[in-house]
Amino acid sequence: MSEYNRRKFLKRGCQAISTAGLALGANPMLTLARAAETDFAASSDYRALVCIFLQGGSDGFSLFVPTASGEYQDYANSRKALAVDRSNLLDLSTQSGPQIGVHSAAAPLQSLFNDGKLSMLSNVGNLIEPTTIQQYKDKTVSLPAQLFSHSDQEIQWQQLQGQLSSRNGWGALASSYLQGQQQRDYLTSVSLSGSNYWQSSETLRPLSIQSEGVIDYAGMGDLSSDWQAPRREIFTQLLRQKHSHVLTSAYTDLQQRAYSITTDLGDALTAAPNFIASKPLENELADQLEMVAQLISLRETLGMTRQIFFVRMKGWDVHDSQSRDLPGLFTQLAESMQFFQTTMEEIGLAESVMAFTASDFGRTLSGNGDGTDHGWGNHHMIMGGGVAGSEIYGSIPRMSLDGPDSVRNGRVVPAWSATQYSATLLRWLGLSDEMLDQVLPDLVNFEQRDLGFVV
Repeated sequence: MSEYNRRKFLKRGCQAISTAGLALGANPMLTLARAAETDFAASSDYRALVCIFLQGGSDGFSLFVPTASGEYQDYANSRKALAVDRSNLLDLSTQSGPQIGVHSAAAPLQSLFNDGKLSMLSNVGNLIEPTTIQQYKDKTVSLPAQLFSHSDQEIQWQQLQGQLSSRNGWGALASSYLQGQQQRDYLTSVSLSGSNYWQSSETLRPLSIQSEGVIDYAGMGDLSSDWQAPRREIFTQLLRQKHSHVLTSAYTDLQQRAYSITTDLGDALTAAPNFIASKPLENELADQLEMVAQLISLRETLGMTRQIFFVRMKGWDVHDSQSRDLPGLFTQLAESMQFFQTTMEEIGLAESVMAFTASDFGRTLSGNGDGTDHGWGNHHMIMGGGVAGSEIYGSIPRMSLDGPDSVRNGRVVPAWSATQYSATLLRWLGLSDEMLDQVLPDLVNFEQRDLGFVV
């Protein structure tokens, strides 16, 4: 793949230390201890989780809409002018369960669902323990702090630490069990969208790269240049020097590792294949997923058996112009997911990679003009390897403002917790029950630990 050449990677400057600063903070003793607790090393198969984070609070209730007459009428009465017209809904062929349609702007999701490659998890959100409407009203259950705040709920979803103050994302805690058996531990956890709470902990950071590739050191890539070649030589000499000051020595070690990683990965990506699948144009999410696919395609070369990836799509906080903006967002999301799944099939890894959506929260059933407010429960999607496809898991909530499933302003109370959702994903990745309890401390509060959407 010619565009991923050495010169292109070695152009970014010392941004590398902040973004390739990744798992540089890993605790070697913790990694070894966690590796000793696992049996991943005995497994030769490959599995990866890809988190598609829809930042801003995605409106799953406009993406997936009940189509049975009574249920649709409840929805239309609640959403009023914002309701998706029945003619704009594409029916999903469920094996069993409710009648649901997907927004026509997200047409690729219909084929993915009907072909058994995608399923929907209904009404999932941040919970600390099982919560009923009455318990919420009576304040007799523990609730996540600042429930309807973007920043708080984004952190809560990505950490799932309940009301505890924590710096540990559940993706980072899970990856600490996976690192020991990887030939390149820094590629266990990779972000295509910069820093995030999901992959960060007190001891771990993800490798952060861009859709174009590795962010590297500027002005040192062209060895034929009379200016760049000496700069590179002086820089490497500086890295080899010994320093007596502990901070200077630590910083030098960090730079050495970052330089080694960016060079190593940049070289590897030159051998990544060109994909046959047509990538959507002017679509940042598709660009991110293409790089995820490139890294996955190199799994054997890089010596990887378990990985987690993070991609992010912004723009979902639709307080205004929802009718105008949502269709475009749905199209970008659906086309990106179809492209990624087709690419996984092309490289023979459709059964080895599972992508899933997540978001701060859902949207309210009621409108606030030409948009919706911050909600709670939401519909999410699981696609690819291990997924029991063409199913809707969980019951669809009543879309009525005064119905049995919503509280003030039409905020739907989740039936499933993000903790249960995450546990089901991580079990497929290979974590044991004991590991899940360490990664997801609130899981002990839920009797059902597996939501059943994985074969």
